[in-house]
Amino acid sequence: MHRGFRIPRYALPAVAACLLSIQAFGATSGLTVNGSAKIFTGPGGGPVILLTPAQQSQAGSVFTTNSIVFDSTYTFATFFQFKMTDPGYYGASDGMTFVLQTQGASAIAANGGDLGYAGITPSVAVEFDTWQNPFDINDNHVAILTNGQMNDLDPRTPYGVTNCQPSTGVFGCMSNGDTWSVWIDYDGTNLRVAIADNSTTRPADLMSYPIDIPSILGQSSAFVGFTAGTGAGFENHVIANWKFH
Repeated sequence: MHRGFRIPRYALPAVAACLLSIQAFGATSGLTVNGSAKIFTGPGGGPVILLTPAQQSQAGSVFTTNSIVFDSTYTFATFFQFKMTDPGYYGASDGMTFVLQTQGASAIAANGGDLGYAGITPSVAVEFDTWQNPFDINDNHVAILTNGQMNDLDPRTPYGVTNCQPSTGVFGCMSNGDTWSVWIDYDGTNLRVAIADNSTTRPADLMSYPIDIPSILGQSSAFVGFTAGTGAGFENHVIANWKFH
């Protein structure tokens, strides 16, 4: 186990019957891990994904080993929980993404502000960014990304909280060490994202972004998963309780 990494406990809310779940995969079956990513057994006996340890210059990704087949509209809903913990001396960075992509199960990109995602194409991603690079609005934002490009589409700030360096213990900062819950839904027209700090009650949507996912991906199936990156600053990027249906 990486120094400074503690497997967290998560409270799992009820969700609808799902197409896949991290719990159903066991330790590694059905998921492909790349770069710095690891899968651990959590306190409750289920798997927990560590995308990056709290170390400098790391990049990790985890994707479904087999592509998920969608209907013609790509409608889906996903729920997961994350923790970003143990920030480095230079700050909590850089963040993580939830991704649908057609490149393959082993897709991964560079560390730092590339979030292990830049260059993965075709793809659609939702980023959870904890470091302000020149192309970012602040150090605590959620945005849509497409085709491996890091220019944020419709960036939004959870709870309106910025200046999250240092962030430990600060409510509303995604890198504060709390358990965050995320709901992402696509109805064939709009990609909706809701996010809650230390709660499993879904709040109002943080964003609802019109996007044609089938046209971007160009096929009726995709590999689904996560990426993350650290730079001079760092943090653990941890995923648990992932459901996708």
